[in-house]
Formats: sequence, structure tokens, C-alpha cells
Amino acid sequence: MTTPAQIPSETDPVAAAPAVSAPPAGKPLPAWKERLKGLIAESGAIVLWVYFGIFFTVWVGFAMAIKAGVNVQGAAGAAGTWGAAYLATKLTQPLRIAATLFITPALAGLLRRFRRKRASLPPPPPSQQA
Repeated sequence: MTTPAQIPSETDPVAAAPAVSAPPAGKPLPAWKERLKGLIAESGAIVLWVYFGIFFTVWVGFAMAIKAGVNVQGAAGAAGTWGAAYLATKLTQPLRIAATLFITPALAGLLRRFRRKRASLPPPPPSQQA
């Protein structure tokens, strides 16, 4: 038996938002590309911020790791470091996409909750300026 407190409100944006869940038992999981398109449609720009945030973090991390372990000299060495870091980053793409698919729904829910809480706060009193 459900109580009125357990029934989600139709005006609640978090409860009204569709949840990302597993497909029905008879259907296989959609391909990565389809899941990513669905996530973009559901979460909007947040998925792009998450994906590129992970991408640049991994890229800079690989560059720093390569630079720490290899003695490179001049512009050609720096370009080689960044090129090798980019190649290593591209090799981690399936893991980065999986991380994006995992992190984005949680981050989108957190941002929705924060925005809802912020919108429910009373506005600050006007300041008295002379």
C-alpha cells in the first residue's frame, strides 16, 4: 500500500523526468551510439560538458605522464608529447564514453535538485543604498 507521501508529484521535475534504466527483459541493450543520443536528448548540454571534461582531463593527464617519463626537447618534442597523449586518449575512448553514460544521469539529477532548491528559496531583501 502506498501512502500519499510515496506517490511522486506531477509538478516535481525530478520525479517527472524519465529515468535511464535497463530495457525490458525481451529487448537487448541499445548500442552505445543510440544510448549516447538518448542521453543527449534527455540531458542536453550536460552530456557534452561531461564528455569533453573527461576528454581534456585524460588528454592533459597523459601529456603530463608522458612528459614526466620522457626527456623531450624543443617544439618537435612538445608536439610529439601532445600527439602521443592524444593517441593514448583516443585509445581510451570506449572507457570515456562509458564514464559519460554513467556520470551524466547522476550529475543531471544533482543539478535539477540544486536548481529546484535554489528556485524555492525566497529572494534576498533589496539592499538599502543611499
